[in-house]
Amino acid sequence: MKRFIFIDIPAVLVCLSLLSGCWRSEQKQDKATAENYDSTKVHSAAIDAVSLLIRKDSLNADLYFKRAQLYQGLGDLKSALTDMYLAGVIDPKNNDYNLYAADLFIQDKEPKRAIALLDHAISLDSANVKYYVYGGKFSYMIKDYPAALAHFNEGIRIDIFNPDLYYWRGMTYLDMGDTTKALSAFQTCVEQDPKNSDAYLQIGLLLHARKDKMADKYLDNAVKANPKATDALYAKGFAQQEQGKYKESIETFKTIIARDYKNEEALYALGVSYMQVDSIQTAYKYFGMAIQMDPKYAEAYYKKGRCAEEMKHLEEAKSLYQDCLNFKPDYKLAQDGLKRLGGN
Repeated sequence: MKRFIFIDIPAVLVCLSLLSGCWRSEQKQDKATAENYDSTKVHSAAIDAVSLLIRKDSLNADLYFKRAQLYQGLGDLKSALTDMYLAGVIDPKNNDYNLYAADLFIQDKEPKRAIALLDHAISLDSANVKYYVYGGKFSYMIKDYPAALAHFNEGIRIDIFNPDLYYWRGMTYLDMGDTTKALSAFQTCVEQDPKNSDAYLQIGLLLHARKDKMADKYLDNAVKANPKATDALYAKGFAQQEQGKYKESIETFKTIIARDYKNEEALYALGVSYMQVDSIQTAYKYFGMAIQMDPKYAEAYYKKGRCAEEMKHLEEAKSLYQDCLNFKPDYKLAQDGLKRLGGN
């Protein structure tokens, strides 16, 4: 959102500025629509060109592979999968085709078929570790944990230094509830890949749950390994809130908002931190901004209502509690707030 500061400027100029802003916004939307339209035209033209080549050479598997990629670019997964099926029939031993088709099946929400293709790829090339990574990851997605671990363990037998195998083995153990083995796997992952932000994040979260003082170090490492990793910043901010480090959490959540000013979760979390340091008016502002980004954000309506109540804006507080209940009728805190202020 743009801020306009007008000092001794006639109202007519204000109107013109706002109209200009609207016009620029419409221009931006029109440009995005035009770009999407142009992209679709390019893909469609390319598909027509490849289709013409296929009519001339119908047994060329690579042409079906190319057309499948173009269909995927248009979001037509069914046509892409049909072409990959034909490519696979013509050249069933091409693992590039098998891996790409497996990825399409995952996008099409058919993980079992993806796993079958990965197992076929392994049968053709049992020394290629990436097939074990993908096969295990896809098995993990459908919660077939024994199959996932079998893939990861076999991959590790071939390549003990592959960080992806340890990361996904850690995620599998985490889902199974074995946090000790999960922690060990994540730690091995960062030993092999010191820049793996996701593994640092998981270690930090596990240690935080154990109230281990080393948690902060790993969460910091997660941010350092990937400064753009919003998940790591969230985890760090929430850990700071739980530890009562509200001023530090404010800076963390502000970092997220500086990158994405429309991030309603960060705006809400920032409001919570400001409430804790008794900056009620500032908290009120951020809860309002969170609502602007997500008009159905029930918790933000409640928190803004609490701020309004603290500021003695009782009628507004009642209205905000009611707004919260409109989206979450069973939200007890809002029900209690409404009763406290004599609302229905």
